[in-house]
Amino acid sequence: MSEPAKSNGKSRLTRVELAELPRKPHGCPTEVERSWARLVATHKSVSGLFTTLNELRAGQDDMRGPISETHRDQARAAIVFTAAGIDACLRTLLRDSLYTLLQLPGDPHGAFVASVMSNRLNGELTKATKQAVVDIDPRSALIDLYVQDLTGSSIQGAADLIRCRNALGLKKEAALDEATLKRHQPFFNARHEVVHELDLIDPSGKGTRSRRHRDIAAVGAQCDGALQLLHAFIAPTARAVKKARRDMGWSAT
Repeated sequence: MSEPAKSNGKSRLTRVELAELPRKPHGCPTEVERSWARLVATHKSVSGLFTTLNELRAGQDDMRGPISETHRDQARAAIVFTAAGIDACLRTLLRDSLYTLLQLPGDPHGAFVASVMSNRLNGELTKATKQAVVDIDPRSALIDLYVQDLTGSSIQGAADLIRCRNALGLKKEAALDEATLKRHQPFFNARHEVVHELDLIDPSGKGTRSRRHRDIAAVGAQCDGALQLLHAFIAPTARAVKKARRDMGWSAT
């Protein structure tokens, strides 16, 4: 989010800052601890980028002047850091929590079976699938392949978020409804443009190329929303894992 910094009652500089993360889930189980730690680390890193951006802009001779490409590069870096955090948090959340969630029948188990049957056990088996089947712990190996199928090399957009949500059994969570998840697609589009197209309007290599305009306040809002969304994944997963543990008679953590 962003807010104007004021001096003598006059707004001089729009500061870009992240909102604080909600509190860590109460009694956070071990299956969710690593994902939470990655979210906290990502939030700290992106906050630091925006702090540096604010300081650079405050040091300008004329803070009302145009925003330089150097400043916009800080915003681009924030997009990349936030996207990397999304990948790390969700991949870790899936890998660590699914082993517990899949011990019992329910939505996560149904999604797992449907995916493995259609993507891994349909037709000729891939080498990776064969290795998983004969692994000393085939269930864990298949879960690892399942996570790879869900996330790919990185989370690319709303469709991937929806698959991750369904895999965790969070389809009924109001904060993760499809309309909400689709509203984050512009953030992923921006990440693609920054990382894969170097933010060039014409990446073909022909003629004059210019960089896309990045509205710093809009970037701040996108990164902030994406990090808050990760909490919306983590908190209900923590509750689901704790419930599964109770149902199986395991210890709380």
